[in-house]
Amino acid sequence: MTRRIGLLVVCVGSILSVVACAGGTSATESTSDSIAFTANRDGFGEIWVMDADGGNRLQLTESSEPGVDASGSGSPAWSPDRTQIAYPSSGDAVAEDPQDEEIYVMRSDGSEKRRLTNDRIADGSPAWSPDGERIAFAHTPGSGSEEAKGVIVVMNADGSSRVEITDHSGTEDIVYDSLPDWSPDGSLIAFTRARFVRTGEASGDIYTIDPAGDGERLLIENAAEPAWSPDGSRIAFASARDRFGETCFHDCSLSGEIYVADADGMGARRLTRSEASDSSPAWSPDGRSIAFTSDRSNRAKHEYEIYVMPADGDDVRRLTTSDVWDLSPAWR
Repeated sequence: MTRRIGLLVVCVGSILSVVACAGGTSATESTSDSIAFTANRDGFGEIWVMDADGGNRLQLTESSEPGVDASGSGSPAWSPDRTQIAYPSSGDAVAEDPQDEEIYVMRSDGSEKRRLTNDRIADGSPAWSPDGERIAFAHTPGSGSEEAKGVIVVMNADGSSRVEITDHSGTEDIVYDSLPDWSPDGSLIAFTRARFVRTGEASGDIYTIDPAGDGERLLIENAAEPAWSPDGSRIAFASARDRFGETCFHDCSLSGEIYVADADGMGARRLTRSEASDSSPAWSPDGRSIAFTSDRSNRAKHEYEIYVMPADGDDVRRLTTSDVWDLSPAWR
């Protein structure tokens, strides 16, 4: 399974390495305790939802038609009231083109799909503000080129009033800001910054910034994919800092593990211990569990599935078993 969403897994793996240096039914209204996720078949992503125990998989976005070579949809994000899902999608495109990825919103049953961005610049990883009034997302001018730079943008939930809150105009490095996540009180946005220096050096860290673009600071070094706990006291993240295992596609990179730290970035503690690639942590609404993506069931074939564990890391349990990649869990 290759192409865009397959490449997303590779890109996350690459960031983590930098840090270290489906069958089912058509959609109906989902239950109140659900996990949205991306199912990737042959590189085409679709958004599904399932019960928190892995049952009742329901497809929300359309499958590709014959001859369609676009990337589809992925990286779902629930609105705070749990009635809508924001997601990046290639929409009606029929060929893979990174510039075709835009931000969309749909109802939780897959109806009333609306496009929010239309700029022919790669937009991804949307995240709702706690009041549901705004959406932060990653915006990548020049995607696919050596001049690409990713910034975090905040817009109103209807797509209006877009503001870039991070800026890299003063550096010659290639810098990608992505994967934003709002703190539960709405005062901060955590995000991943991957920096590729022209000399060949690279780094990946978690930063925070306020929604107006002020007060940027480094929060956690050697880390990616921040996820605030529901009470705002902790942040789950992925990191390959312990250099435990390798994940190999065309090239090999260090495998990520899931960690949790205090909200101030201190006291980081490793939760998973597998040589597989663990990524994309997502908290349950009660803060007692964390879902994540892993290929631990078959590392040789990279069979990515969704797993869940208590927030202390004990008793990892597999939620999905399918013939596709299951990625990017989002819990409601």
